[in-house]
Amino acid sequence: MARVAMIPAWAAKGANGYLLAVVSVGLALLARLGLEAFGKFYYLPLIPAVMLPALLASRRATALAIGLSITANVVLVPRESAVDAVVNALLFAMVGAAIGEIGRARRSSQARSAELKTQLSLRNATIHAMLASAPVVTLDSRSRIVAISQPASALFRTTEREARGRAFQDFVEFFDAGIIRSAPPGEYSSDQYWLGRRSDGDVFPLGIQLAFTGDPESSEAILTLTDLSLWHSAELRSQELSDQLNQVWRMNSLGEMAAILSHELNQPLTAAASYLQASQADLGRAGILADSASRTVELAKSQVLRAGAIIRHARELLTVETHPLEPERMSSMIDDLGPIIQLLGPASDASIQIDIDNLDDRVMADRIQFQQAIVNLVRNAVEAVAERERREVRLIGRPSCSDFYEIRVEDSGPGVPPDQVERMFEPLMTTKSDGMGLGLSVTRTIVENHGGTLSVGVSSMGGAAFMFSLHRAKGEPVQ
Repeated sequence: MARVAMIPAWAAKGANGYLLAVVSVGLALLARLGLEAFGKFYYLPLIPAVMLPALLASRRATALAIGLSITANVVLVPRESAVDAVVNALLFAMVGAAIGEIGRARRSSQARSAELKTQLSLRNATIHAMLASAPVVTLDSRSRIVAISQPASALFRTTEREARGRAFQDFVEFFDAGIIRSAPPGEYSSDQYWLGRRSDGDVFPLGIQLAFTGDPESSEAILTLTDLSLWHSAELRSQELSDQLNQVWRMNSLGEMAAILSHELNQPLTAAASYLQASQADLGRAGILADSASRTVELAKSQVLRAGAIIRHARELLTVETHPLEPERMSSMIDDLGPIIQLLGPASDASIQIDIDNLDDRVMADRIQFQQAIVNLVRNAVEAVAERERREVRLIGRPSCSDFYEIRVEDSGPGVPPDQVERMFEPLMTTKSDGMGLGLSVTRTIVENHGGTLSVGVSSMGGAAFMFSLHRAKGEPVQ
């Protein structure tokens, strides 16, 4: 069998298999001829001639070896009768066929074993590569560190030698593996946040994914760690931006309301002051008897004028200061809004797609004011599709020419009725039962402060499309 293993693999393919069968039978016949001095041998010396093709070649090569062996035996060995020759030939053919199938099964098993070995080696290499690049810690049943990957050591600013054997609680505050191990399956969430502690005392947010090699109560635990510092910073920045936008929105809304009230109240107050002035003139003609009434009218007129002054002063206080427009990248302003915009979609189960051309996208803008206008338009679009079967909103930004960059907010909602298009941006105009009618009015004011015009049309999805353009910035690109 050792000699069989030394035969090269090419011998098992194609015509080489048939050649192997012929050579094997020839060698077996020579061996049987050499054994004739010790006794009569018939088919027994020919069995190795069948085994070689069975182990190394195809079924057809094995069948050829069986056929040649039977032919040679019938020709070279005289038999007492034809029945004896046929019976022995059939027996040899059956034995040879069985040997051939055994050999074929062995080859298949070897091939499968080699394939599994290759897959296992590849999987082991993949696992080693993952462990080498991911922060992974292995704990024993007492929550002591058995193994720690290099990225995990770097995460805690320690070394594998220093960390091994120490309690994991030394690196993660309030970590209690006992509670985790005893929790019923499916009732413990490994997505909660932990506080990691580095060797220099620095504390940072840490995410832990947990798995066990066997029984949770006694087996080793494998922990995959994630440093959440950047994620928390981004979340904090998003919250700060949201607070800024809310503050700007409140101030803009109050300023718009103050302008409306000032405009509406100044007219009747001016008329009242005029009437009081006329009353004073009439009383003056009545003589000394009307002096007391004239003084009372004068006091009333002064209070009316004071009320007008208070209203004008309140409007000035609530008017949001207009900052000079600065060069800004459109993609950067929209990217900052990404978390806020995406939070608007789930409220109405709407899909929000952002498609901003970021090539030469520098525009002149007040960053916070512009972002507030975008959030308001997207929020209106999300509310418009809330009751629709198709709930899609698109925020699109494209350079419209060398001087302007156009922004479009489209939706698949019902659109704007033609009779309301002209009134859409008027203060106190709203189609919502709980709306104040200031949203689009404030947005229009912001756009106009940027030197643009807010307009409404029909989107490609059949709903409304609100659009405006900003002046493109000239000069060197902003980094």
